[in-house]
Amino acid sequence: MGSTVTQKLLLALSIVLILVGICLTSAGCFSPAWQVVDIREFRAEHQHGLWWDCIRAEKHVVSVGDFYDETPLHCMYKFDNSAELVIQNTLNNIDEDGAAGESEHHRFWAWHKAILFFIITSEFLAFISICSGVCAPCVPSTAFAFSISLFIAMLCSLLADGIFFLAANRVDNRFVQGMVGTYEQRIGYAFYLHLMGTLCWIGAFVCTLLTTYKFVTGDEEDGSKENLFTWQQQTQPVTLSVRYEDRRQQQQQYHHSSRSTWIN
Repeated sequence: MGSTVTQKLLLALSIVLILVGICLTSAGCFSPAWQVVDIREFRAEHQHGLWWDCIRAEKHVVSVGDFYDETPLHCMYKFDNSAELVIQNTLNNIDEDGAAGESEHHRFWAWHKAILFFIITSEFLAFISICSGVCAPCVPSTAFAFSISLFIAMLCSLLADGIFFLAANRVDNRFVQGMVGTYEQRIGYAFYLHLMGTLCWIGAFVCTLLTTYKFVTGDEEDGSKENLFTWQQQTQPVTLSVRYEDRRQQQQQYHHSSRSTWIN
């Protein structure tokens, strides 16, 4: 009974951590704030995401006190063909347009696509892991699929975080060139959201290993008990039969000896 309770607790904890990880990584993926830079000469905050970018105009005072009102974000997709044409035209007029250097950061680069590929793959595998974990109490063999799918999802998520961190710290991606100044981009909260989701999956994977061990060992113990019970049932009639034959032979020998004595 204690082993069953432990199995269920570990399984529930693993699934909860996986769900939390899915929520955090998805929130990070959908946020544009992977890289944030405040370009003072443009009086705007630029947020460069994985698949879309947003611009927020500089905050302005709405009262005598230190209260500021944030203007809404104006966003565009990196994979939008019309936006790509605008960026290309801006880059062609780099000598006349001072914002051309910043437009380079709105393009859909290969490392963006690689990160999105690993994130989408990790989300899909995490969902498969949850489905396998739900089936584990009824079919203990699915515990292996539970662990393997979560392990691959964790690796994909780690690769996505690693690729972004290395790419974001490259000089051409880290600094933004304005008209008169150069500004350094900082890593935004979206990356840290995704990183926290990855850490949740790491914790879930540790619990998953323990869960798989409990299910496998519990299944082996049940199988051993069943085999022992079957063996006892099979050997018991044989033992009784042997004892009956021995007793019958003893009776025959007794009658034979008694008859010999009577004849003599």
